[in-house]
Amino acid sequence: MLNSLRFQNIALFGNLEIEFDKGFTVFTGQTGSGKSIFIDTLNALLANKKTPLDNRLVAKGSSSSSIEAVFSVFQNTKDWLITHEFDADEELIVTREWRLKEDKYKSRFRINGVLVNRDQISELRSLLFDFTLQGDTYILNDSLHQLRLLDSLGLNKIQESIAKVNQDWKIWHDSSFRLEQARDQIFDSKKEFEEIQYIYEDLDKLQLEDPNEQTKLEIDQNRLSNLVRLKEGVKFLLIRLNESLDEYPSILDHTNFCINELKNMSKIDSSLEPIFESFYQLTNNLNDVIYQINDYEKTLDIDTSLLNDLQSRLSTLKFYQKKYQRNIEDLITYKNELMNSLSLHDDSNNIHELDSFEANKRIIRDKSNQDLSILRKTIALQLEDKLIMSLKNLGIPNVRFKVIFEECEPTINGIDKVTFMFSANPGIPLAPLSETASGGEKSRVLLAIKAIFSSFDESKLLIFDEIDSGVSGSVSSYIANLLCDLSNHRQVFCVTHQPLIAAFADNHFSLKKRVIAGYTKSSVIHLKEMADRQRELALLAGGEIVEANAYAASLLEHKAA
Repeated sequence: MLNSLRFQNIALFGNLEIEFDKGFTVFTGQTGSGKSIFIDTLNALLANKKTPLDNRLVAKGSSSSSIEAVFSVFQNTKDWLITHEFDADEELIVTREWRLKEDKYKSRFRINGVLVNRDQISELRSLLFDFTLQGDTYILNDSLHQLRLLDSLGLNKIQESIAKVNQDWKIWHDSSFRLEQARDQIFDSKKEFEEIQYIYEDLDKLQLEDPNEQTKLEIDQNRLSNLVRLKEGVKFLLIRLNESLDEYPSILDHTNFCINELKNMSKIDSSLEPIFESFYQLTNNLNDVIYQINDYEKTLDIDTSLLNDLQSRLSTLKFYQKKYQRNIEDLITYKNELMNSLSLHDDSNNIHELDSFEANKRIIRDKSNQDLSILRKTIALQLEDKLIMSLKNLGIPNVRFKVIFEECEPTINGIDKVTFMFSANPGIPLAPLSETASGGEKSRVLLAIKAIFSSFDESKLLIFDEIDSGVSGSVSSYIANLLCDLSNHRQVFCVTHQPLIAAFADNHFSLKKRVIAGYTKSSVIHLKEMADRQRELALLAGGEIVEANAYAASLLEHKAA
């Protein structure tokens, strides 16, 4: 419930503070007095979308302005505040501020003094306000909106089914996405797959494993090309190191002689022992070298015919490096990458598993959709009966109304596309409401729908802006009673030009326009006295004439009775 509203530097109103009571509240005034702008301030306070028109609410020449509203907190709003970690007191303060910055107005929102974003404000709006404005009949042309109206009528019955449809659709959609993604990865391009396969098989023939293979092959090639020279060198080395000739003792002969001599000398002079040990180690090292040369000599027993094979292998490696513009190490990495890509393509068994999973989830999704559709059709019958009864009271005695269901592609909302079918006159077949109803008839249908659906949520402030436009007489009386009934358990605001409807209100505000120092100002006057209300109703009825005053008095007496 809206307790109070405070304006600071708001166009037409300036600085103003208004307090409100529960029940049915009407706003009246001459055309241009600011009634629509007053409704715009409420709309802008909890704006669910950004629009430059909001800035026109800032009073001309003002560098800052604000709208602040104080609400009583119902349980659903309290739950929302707690969920979003706001203070959940008995009252809720919502503020929208505008500030002039770099020749542009920037606005921001606050909840209980805390800055919030527009998404949070939009969520809160749905808990606090329900607007029915002039021109809103266009929403009756929207099939999705019609479906949401239908769901809200039976929300307590079908909310679990709607939640299951949402959940099952998301699970199916995720499985379908993963299936398509896998198919795309494997079958995205047959040509690309064949190209990858060709390159992989081409590289696989090389049997590349060692990134240093080329270096080793070049060393082997150099050895084979100089095999005779290497064998001769080994022979000469071994002769001088190990094999003695009569006239030329080997190095090993010399070292053995020296070892024996040092050994004998160290027996005489022990200080020579370190020299003996060092020379002995040197001799051992020399023996090791001779052994290594002998081992190396064995490796030279190579078939020289292998040189051709080796050179052929080197030539092949160089060709592939040039062909793929990669060195040996990069070719090995490239082949592994290709193998990984091919493994994705070869993972076709996963496609079967994903396909089976998707099919199973689609069956579950379709079952949930069918269950929800059956529930919706049951609720649609209830809506048809209630709406026909209400529209007859609203001055359409021959009305016929039916909700037509059409099955569509499954979405997160199910499989139902609904169309509100309407006929106001005998002999005229049912046709979509958007095509067959006049503007006045659409307004009454919208009012009847709002009345039906509003009874299921008593926490919101209902705001009607001239919903009674174009009706009179008994229809006006029914609208007045309808609004009164709605206000028994909730707060209702209505902008009206109908004295009969205004007379039924619990609270009456009159908007007056005046020009002060060249600027137009509107004031919002709370008509508490019966005489003030009678005067306002008389003006609505046609002016300060005896008949108008008498009519206004009779309306107030009827209300009092």
